[in-house]
Amino acid sequence: MADPQPNPQPNALDPTAGSLEERLPVMAAIRATAHGSVDTPAGRYFATAAGVRAALADVDRFVGSFIDTTALPADEVMLSAVPEPEHGRLRKVVNSVVAHHRLAPAEPFIRTTAAELVAAAVAAAADGSPVDLVAAVSDPLPSAVIAHMLGVPQADRERFQIWSDELLDAQQDRRARTLSQAHPEFAAYIQRLIDDRRAADDPPDDIVTRLLQTAYDDGTLLSDAAVRTQTMFLIVAGNETTRNLVANCLHTLAAHPDIYAAVRADPALLPALVEESLRLDAPVQILARAVRAPTEVAGCPLAAGDRVVLGIASANRDESVYADPDVLRLDRANPRDHLAFGTGPHVCPGASLARLETLAILQELCVRAEKVRLAPDFAAEPGTVFWAHGQRRLPCLITPADPC
Repeated sequence: MADPQPNPQPNALDPTAGSLEERLPVMAAIRATAHGSVDTPAGRYFATAAGVRAALADVDRFVGSFIDTTALPADEVMLSAVPEPEHGRLRKVVNSVVAHHRLAPAEPFIRTTAAELVAAAVAAAADGSPVDLVAAVSDPLPSAVIAHMLGVPQADRERFQIWSDELLDAQQDRRARTLSQAHPEFAAYIQRLIDDRRAADDPPDDIVTRLLQTAYDDGTLLSDAAVRTQTMFLIVAGNETTRNLVANCLHTLAAHPDIYAAVRADPALLPALVEESLRLDAPVQILARAVRAPTEVAGCPLAAGDRVVLGIASANRDESVYADPDVLRLDRANPRDHLAFGTGPHVCPGASLARLETLAILQELCVRAEKVRLAPDFAAEPGTVFWAHGQRRLPCLITPADPC
């Protein structure tokens, strides 16, 4: 790792460029400055946990998006970019679909699918050949789960994975477009689901039906455009973040045999592993916010219309908060005390689902594989989504566990 850069100058860091390893020394240097922030081409970048927490908690003065959504139809703005007070109203509807207390019906499917994927990966590695755990496990599970929760054939799960990638690629230029405009084929598929459920006398109890039938506090229902937009948002957000979380955890275990041996000997440590992976290898590295009213963060004044970038990856390694911030520790007193899913009223609504899917994979792996290690020719391949961090390939050698 390179030595930290002393006294970083304005525009010294582009928070959307380079690898995590390349950005870490600069993040540390920015945390040491007076306000723990610096101007960048993408906006004022905040690097400390205190600064990031303050901005995330102030949902009335900050609204989240990497693009300017003010010209888009209100019903076609994805949840993360909807300002208060409408955000709070819409979130109640979304929470009725993906909140923790709604996951029980999906858990058996999640665990069964995770078991099938891990069993197939371990079997494929039995002859000593490397198996790509991204392709075999971390990519297919989130797509399978969202297909199940949408009530659509499992044969369509590959479509969701492909469409999610295509939609993310389409958003890379950061033009202000609705999700339906960015990917008409994806939008048309979701609209057909909406039409089918509106026409059904007894529609299935799935995500689309719940979004159609769950009313705001004043009794009004979401429009088709809003249901379509939020369904697409949930699919894309869940796919990208969850598969990166799973892949990052698997990479940690394959790269550190001692950690794998520890969690395999004591599976009760797996939740702590997931939280430490979230902290050190946050699937979402940065969040963008637009300032709605004059305010300040960590002593830095901000004007209405300013753009800020919240350094999740940097805040999660803040030396003033975490002992041994760059070390994965399974004994942290408060393992969920990180910002990988955000914090405050706008915390990620799919956090519980992501944790459940990841634990299902890791628990199965510990049962079925005695050892997991990176293939000798492994080389990290960063993803193309500028705000994300994950593994695109993870070729591993797996030693199956002895059958009981």
